[in-house]
Amino acid sequence: MTALPTSVRRLVVSGLALAAVTAGLGAAPAATAAPASPRSPDAVRALLATLPDDVTDAALVRVAGRGVRASYTGTAGPVAADARFPVGSVTKVFTDAVLLQLVAERRIGIDDPVRPHLPELIPAAWSGVTVRELLDHTSDLPRPAKVPLDPRGVVAASFEADAAGRPGRLPAPGTVQQYNGLNSFVAGLLVERLTGRPFADELDRRVLRPLALRDTALSEEPAIAWSWAEGGLVSTAADLDRFLRALLDGRLLPPAQQRHLFEIPAVPGAPENTSCPKGTACFSAGGLMGIDLNGTRVWGKTGSSGGWTSGVFATTGPHQRRVAYTLRPDAEAAPKAQRDRVETLVGAALNDR
Repeated sequence: MTALPTSVRRLVVSGLALAAVTAGLGAAPAATAAPASPRSPDAVRALLATLPDDVTDAALVRVAGRGVRASYTGTAGPVAADARFPVGSVTKVFTDAVLLQLVAERRIGIDDPVRPHLPELIPAAWSGVTVRELLDHTSDLPRPAKVPLDPRGVVAASFEADAAGRPGRLPAPGTVQQYNGLNSFVAGLLVERLTGRPFADELDRRVLRPLALRDTALSEEPAIAWSWAEGGLVSTAADLDRFLRALLDGRLLPPAQQRHLFEIPAVPGAPENTSCPKGTACFSAGGLMGIDLNGTRVWGKTGSSGGWTSGVFATTGPHQRRVAYTLRPDAEAAPKAQRDRVETLVGAALNDR
């Protein structure tokens, strides 16, 4: 398996990965059915032929699905087709799948409060926060403190920083959606408390081994490993595609929990929630983003880590199409140009024509 170059340019664009495919989208139309005729990856191939350029230094894209003639993997710039790369916040969807499996096993209910299981970590003010609110980012937990600590230390430091910076604040869970990585730290710790085993072991036992995701694992590189259940995975385009297909096809979750993948809460998006179209919620109780891209409803997740911007998206229905990608943006490229590049790529892979 080919590793990515270690000397990558650092991307300093807050929220790029999550905002990339939502910029400029209007009101969400109804889902568009995929065409019956098979599609080719020609549009993606043509885009890759123009790279590298002054926006994207390197690109790796995999397009697959029942609506595609054959799986296609293409590259541009210094990245191999089988490269392992840090997937950033795409990790959250893996974490959420493990927690939803525990819901299916009745270890905990999706609308059960979290604090009784982690009373030493979750302050009493957040006693009403439920599993569902962790998953769909309506918990109103504080933002994660970026400290070089273990996951429990990160959660504790986050609550301490919030208490010091906003004394007397009364949280209002369930009222607004604000994308927040601390939800995934707590979700990972909840998995450990419910099972009595390390999160990494449960992830391997429940997801990675059953799906034969041999090139996917929690990173051992400190700068990436810090983010753990929130953003600590490394993977390949082929493994990400296999995971997304299994998730959407119901191989990981029974029907009662599968439906949570597509349940977006009926609450507004917070002003700082730049991941979604302005003022709206777009994250489901399964961790997926549901957005409308040029008239096509797509579901997926994005992430940034180690200088790479990655993502997985798919259409649903009988002609499901999927894309898994990672891009290394040029350090001098404008944020809008980078957002446009991601939107163009996902559209080329998934949009009807």
